Amino acid sequence: MSWQQKPLVLIVDDDADFVSDLAVMLSSEFKIMSASDTREACERWLEIRPDCILLDLNMPEYFSDDATREGLAFLTHMRSEHESRMPSPTPVIVVSGCTDDRTAGEARALGANGFFRKPLNVNHLKASIWNEVSSREGRTPS
Repeated sequence: MSWQQKPLVLIVDDDADFVSDLAVMLSSEFKIMSASDTREACERWLEIRPDCILLDLNMPEYFSDDATREGLAFLTHMRSEHESRMPSPTPVIVVSGCTDDRTAGEARALGANGFFRKPLNVNHLKASIWNEVSSREGRTPS
């Protein structure tokens, strides 16, 4: 990716309205793609190699048999199944309605780079995305 291109962010969330609103708020600084479930997210992640993933936790089951843990199951799958073969792990920032500190800690232990609770402070989220992208690739915001 050239330095002139916007970083690509993959939003993984089954709430279409939230995804649409978040995409509008982030699109001035980032190229946005979305996936409505973890199966689609895995396909897109492997195909397009986004610069950062924003991941909801509560989604339809694919990697797990518990919708409240689906995002964590996807994160576990990413970190264990594929990233050992990649030059650098894809930053994952959890964006969830979950207010449980235990779940936030578990997400970080599984390799999440950040955890934001809904409703979001979009400026803090943007800063976190830039921090992850720039530390991974030596980039700075345009």
